[in-house]
Formats: sequence, structure tokens, C-alpha cells
Amino acid sequence: MSKEEQKQPPKTGVRRSRVAASIVAVLFCVSVVTAVVAYLIIDKADRNARSEVVLEAGNQIRIEDFFEECPEDAAFITDVSGVDVNVPAVYRLKVSYGKVFEKEVTLRIEDHTGPVGEAIPQTQFTLTKWPEASECVGCLYDLSGIATVKYKEELPKRLTTGDYEFVVVVTDWYDNSTEISVPFHVINDQTAPYIKGVHPLTCSGDPDAVDFFEGITVTDDYDETPYFVVDDESVDYSKNGTYEIIYKAIDSVGNIRTVSTTMTVKLSGAKKKTEAGYSGNAYEIAKQIFKDYGMKKGNDVETARAIFNFVNTSIWYQTIRGRQTYEGAAYRGFTRHNGDCYVYYACMRMLLDVAGIPNMAIHRKANKGTIHYWNLVKLNGQWYHCDATRYSHRLNGWFMCTDKQIDDKYHKFNGYDYPERAGGSKEFKPTDTPAPSPTPTSTPAPETSVDPSQTSVTPATTDNPSGATVSPTTVPTTSTDPRITPTVTITSTPVPTKATDDPSPTPKTADPSPTNTPKPADPTPTNTPKPTEPKPTESKPDNPPPANEG
Repeated sequence: MSKEEQKQPPKTGVRRSRVAASIVAVLFCVSVVTAVVAYLIIDKADRNARSEVVLEAGNQIRIEDFFEECPEDAAFITDVSGVDVNVPAVYRLKVSYGKVFEKEVTLRIEDHTGPVGEAIPQTQFTLTKWPEASECVGCLYDLSGIATVKYKEELPKRLTTGDYEFVVVVTDWYDNSTEISVPFHVINDQTAPYIKGVHPLTCSGDPDAVDFFEGITVTDDYDETPYFVVDDESVDYSKNGTYEIIYKAIDSVGNIRTVSTTMTVKLSGAKKKTEAGYSGNAYEIAKQIFKDYGMKKGNDVETARAIFNFVNTSIWYQTIRGRQTYEGAAYRGFTRHNGDCYVYYACMRMLLDVAGIPNMAIHRKANKGTIHYWNLVKLNGQWYHCDATRYSHRLNGWFMCTDKQIDDKYHKFNGYDYPERAGGSKEFKPTDTPAPSPTPTSTPAPETSVDPSQTSVTPATTDNPSGATVSPTTVPTTSTDPRITPTVTITSTPVPTKATDDPSPTPKTADPSPTNTPKPADPTPTNTPKPTEPKPTESKPDNPPPANEG
């Protein structure tokens, strides 16, 4: 090449290709660096956003819980306002920040918290039934509802007097348990009430003129108001003679003491006084009892329950020989605290009349000449069966029952004689016939027969320092209606296959229901209509019953 050729500059095309190559190299380096930086940023963001969040049921959903270090502009892409945080379930959500980063995450709502509640201190007598575990705890609460309430260990059958603690275990529907220690004050009461002042009695023809309780006192170590009745079943008030009568005192535990004395009947030629001519004013006594015992409650159902409890617990069953009137039977129940089914019915009816609650007599069809009486009472606008009689197999009687609930051999009746009853009646009278009667009217009842289903306790006697005859015995008692702890069940909605702006829960892999207690299928509680107070209506008194027995 000549010197002239060497001095000439490079051609333009070559120079441009070199510049282009340099630019490409620079751009490549920049893109690589950018990619690396972007990768590092995304990787850090991905690691900063949690893939799964476990939320304890009952807490609120917060965006901060979905990041290790929550960015200021972090937000939910998915609408979480419809998520029920009280129900354990699984959700698929999307979160984002920096306007470009988003991530799909899992939200698990789980319940690991046991129920809360308070102990209710108990006073327990050794001879009575132990309370249900649910009666020993109160103010129970849990998001998923209470599944079981039970004692942690089997309770002892007999303890000496003293203070003890027993543990009640409360478990929710997700098998979370809480132990609550309940204090018990145990009383080993095996002493029957004491009866003092029992003395021989004399009747000159009018049994109602005899004060069976004059000068007699009853006391008990623990029960301030022991149950006290007189049994004069063996007395024939139509014939002169000396008969045995028995006083019975029973405490709340069931310890019973009997004391016997004599009743001398001296008619002196006077005509036998019948129950139809009794001298007492049963309605006035009923009004006073209704007032003294505070039977007027907030509604008719509560008032009727108070009346029922009084009649059921204050009258001792005793078969009555001879005819009774309605008013005479009520008078007997209020003053002597004993009688047969007709006495229980009469006392219930008279107190319900005082309260202004519609009611009527209902009786079993004659079975070998025997009849059983009880009350049909209108409550909450419907007629219910109420039988306060203390049967030997059912001391608490029947309150506010439907035909189906009281359907047994003791309560067979002709449904066409009575108005339609609550719970559905296959047979009923086409028109309603309420029964309260504002004025007493004598209604004689026929001879009473003995019902083998009823029992009257007359224990053997032992000597007493007062000279009377005494026999301590124990009879079983029944507890009041147990309280029921309501339970709430939880259900979840299946999750969609893809995440959406309106999340739905994904079914949990593990079954949260406890293994020992099946979860109810229907969590919806049954609404009880608010009791109403029907106005009292006047009607003619009941027709004379064809027969009377308990």
C-alpha cells in the first residue's frame, strides 16, 4: 500500500459498524444489570410477602400480617370485606404494592381458643342428686358454640360435710377445652325435721272446724320451710270412734319424719257434715296464697308455672274416700296439704281463676270405674295440659304439655270434649270453651277410687321423747328441670377454583368437629313466641264429674 493510501481515513461504513457494536454492547450490559436488579427486587418482594397467614378466629384481617416488612402502599386486590372472621375456613387472596407487584396468598382462619365461663358455687346435700355439669358454670361463650359441658372426673357418691372443688370441662365444636374449678359446699344431712307439739284431736262432726296444726312446730337443721302434711285417711268422720292420724315432715333433701296421734270422732247424734257444706272460704284462701307466695309474674306462662310448682310441692298424695265438691277439695288442699288428683286439680283451677288465666277440667275416660283429673290451661293463646298430681313415677307432674307429650295410660281422654290443643289435635271441639269462674259454685264429686299408680307413704314408727311416735325415713326427691346450654354450629362455603375479587372459603383439610359429639346439622335456633296475657273470661263452672280418683 502506498503512503498516500495509508494516509486516507477509514471508510464510513466501517466506522459506523464499530459504533453500533459499541452501543449494542452497552445496551446489553444495561439490560443485564436491569434484569439482575429487577430479579433481586422481585425476589425480595416475593420473600417479603408471606405465602400463608393463619388468623385466630375473631380477629380482624390486616394487610400488615401478610408481609414481613409491610410497604406503605401495600393493599388487598381481593375484596376481604365479606370474609367472616368468626368462622374457621381457608381463603385465597391477592395482595400488591408498588403498583406492579402482586401475589396470591392463603388465609387460614382457625379456632384454637377454648370457651370462657364462670364457676357457679354449689351447695350440695349428700342424699340428693348431683347437679348437672352445665348447672355449675355460667356466662359460657365461644365463637363456634359450646359442644359439651361435663365433669372432668366421676363425682363421689358420698362425702362428709366440708368444702370441695370439682372441675367442669367445657369444650367447643373445634375440640378446644377449658377447665373451670367449681367450689362445692357439701352437707351430709341425714336428719329428718323435728315435729313438736303433736297432741290428740277431737272432731264433733265438722272436720273443717278442726285445726290440725294448732300448737305444732316443725324445725330442721338446714331447711327453713320443711314440707308438713297430715294424713287422716283412716278417719271415718261419719262414725264415732278413735282413729290414728299421722303427721309427716319432709325436708328439701328428702329426709322424712312421721309422728302419730289420735283423732276421736264424737258426733253426739249430730248429722254428719259433708264436704258440700264445708265452712271455709276456699277462694279467699286462694287469693291470700296467690298474694303471699308472689305468684303474679311477668306473663301468664310464668304465673301458671309458679301456681303449678306450689300445688305440686305443697300437697301430699292421699286417697280420699267419699264425695268431694270442687271448693271442698281446694279447701282441703290449701289447709290440710293432702288429697287425691281431684284436690290437685281443684287447687290449680282456683289459683288459675284468681290469676285470670283461662282453664278447665279434663279427665281420663272411666277405666274400671276410675277417673283421673287434671287441668287444661290456655297459655300463649293455646290450650296445654297441666297435671300437678305427684305420681310415684313422676313426682314433678306435667306442665304445659301437648297431647303427644302427655299421652300415656293415665291421661286417656275424649278429645272431642275439649277445644283444640297446642301441638296439633286430631280430635277437638269446634268452639273454644274457656273456664275461669269468678264466683264459687258447689260442684259435688262422686266416690273416689284408689289408683294403684299413686303411693302414700306411712312408715313404721319409733318412740320420741315427747311421747308421740316417730319414724325417720328417707324418700328420694327429683331435681328441677335442667338448664340447657345452647350450642352454635358453623358451616363454610366451598372455595372457587380461581382467586376472585369476592373470596369464598376453601374447605379445611382437617375436620374441625369433635370426634365424641356430633355437630348438629341445623344451627338455626327455634324462636319461641313472646308470651301473651289472655284476658280472663267468664263461663259456667264445670259440670259435676262422674267419678273421682287420683
